[in-house]
Amino acid sequence: MIDTTNGVRLADAPKIGTYWEGQGGVYAGIMPDYEGTQPRFLIFAEDEAVDISWGPMGTTEDGAHSHDYGAANTRDLVNCRKRAHDHDAARFAAGYEKDGHKDFYLPARRELNVAYQTIRESFDETDLYWSSTEESALTARVRHFGDAEPDYLFKRMTARVRPMRSMPVMEDAPAAG
Repeated sequence: MIDTTNGVRLADAPKIGTYWEGQGGVYAGIMPDYEGTQPRFLIFAEDEAVDISWGPMGTTEDGAHSHDYGAANTRDLVNCRKRAHDHDAARFAAGYEKDGHKDFYLPARRELNVAYQTIRESFDETDLYWSSTEESALTARVRHFGDAEPDYLFKRMTARVRPMRSMPVMEDAPAAG
């Protein structure tokens, strides 16, 4: 297994769309640097939940507003202290384990968009997938992997959940010259 403590070199990544041995899922590519964040490898589980709700309607959450990093959104949703809110989609993703990894989360909107561009065929093209990105007190962002383009869904409605994890891209050492 690759030591991912300090990141993984680009040269160690498999071909996009293939299962990344020892990393828990299918490699979807790199999440670019947004707002000063380090680029990250995106790995989506092959398993998913079906017919699961995002959470309660009628209130906004303190976290869950990042469009780029679902791990922070998921952490905020799972640890939510407001009136014992259940965030089923986030809890499912955070509880997922594969290849010894327990750092899975519900992807943010832009992380799902990367998967749409790179590994679209590994998702059900007839259904919606939750992101961890809240849109309003009533809705959260979703992604359809077919031709439909809904952007959000009422939180109490059901959709699919595909857990993911990410790892920092470690810069390759400069060539000796």
